[in-house]
Amino acid sequence: MEYQEIMWAEAKPDIYGGENCDQIEPRWEACADGDMDSDTFDHPIELCCKTFPPGTKVTVSVPCCPECGQQVEMCRTDDGCEFDWDQWVQNEYS
Repeated sequence: MEYQEIMWAEAKPDIYGGENCDQIEPRWEACADGDMDSDTFDHPIELCCKTFPPGTKVTVSVPCCPECGQQVEMCRTDDGCEFDWDQWVQNEYS
């Protein structure tokens, strides 16, 4: 069975959020096949099973630390890893 990707979303934070434009605020940037542009929003992504045909698969990918190789939620400075995720977010999304 071949599959075709039809929708994409990335957790792309607003790094200039907050009253003083110095807060990192979570948001999604999403688009679908055929869209002319992407959309950004901060509400949950909802996938209704009635919208998609049987056999549809949903995949979620998270970044892994370039130093220790662990996914972001498992990478811990108390385990000896010194990767600065906040700095990575600033560099990646500014």
